[in-house]
Amino acid sequence: MPIRKLYIVYFIVASLPFFWTFNLSCAKEYSFEGADALRVNDTIIVPPAHPWICPACIGQDKQIEAKWSFYNDSSFSCGMIDTAIVNQERTAFTFFGPSACSKDTGMIIDVFLGGAALDRDLYNVTSKEGGFYYYDHVGPSYVFISHVANFKIVIDSYIHQTHLATGTFSGTVYKTNGAPTLITSGKFEVRLY
Repeated sequence: MPIRKLYIVYFIVASLPFFWTFNLSCAKEYSFEGADALRVNDTIIVPPAHPWICPACIGQDKQIEAKWSFYNDSSFSCGMIDTAIVNQERTAFTFFGPSACSKDTGMIIDVFLGGAALDRDLYNVTSKEGGFYYYDHVGPSYVFISHVANFKIVIDSYIHQTHLATGTFSGTVYKTNGAPTLITSGKFEVRLY
C-alpha cells in the first residue's frame, strides 16, 4: 500500500473517535420557562414552595432606576421597566416591563393622579385609582390583577427637571382562580417624559 493511502487510512481511523464524541454528545436540551419545576434527565424536581426568590432578583429589593419589584407572600419578583407612557394632560401614566426571571412574564401599572399633574415637583402623592397586572404569555393571560379600590400606588417623589418618579405600591390582587392575595413592598423608579 502506498504511503499516501496509508496516511489517509490512519487519518480516518484516528478521526472516528472525535466524530463519535461530537455526535453522541448531542443530547436533547429542555427549556421550560414559567413554572417552578426543573427537569433533569426526564425527572421533575420541584423546589420548596416558599420562600422563592429568582436568582436575578437578589439584591433588587430597593428602588433602582428603570426597575420594579414586589413581594407576594414570601415570593419576590422583580424586573425592568422598558416602556413608560404619560397622557397629554400629565395626570396619568402607565409603565411596564418584563420580569427578570422570565421574559414570558411581566408587570403593568396604571396610575391616575386625580387632581395632581406631572408639571412640577411632587411628593407623597397617593393614587387609589391605579391598576396592577402581572401577566403571563404562556399560561393564563394574567397571574395577578387588581381591582381599582383595593390597590394603592404612592409617588414618593417626582422631580420635574429629571422626570424621575420614585414610588411604592401595595394592595389586594386576584389570582386567575379569583382568590385574593396581597402584593406588598412594591417599588419602582421610572422616567416619565
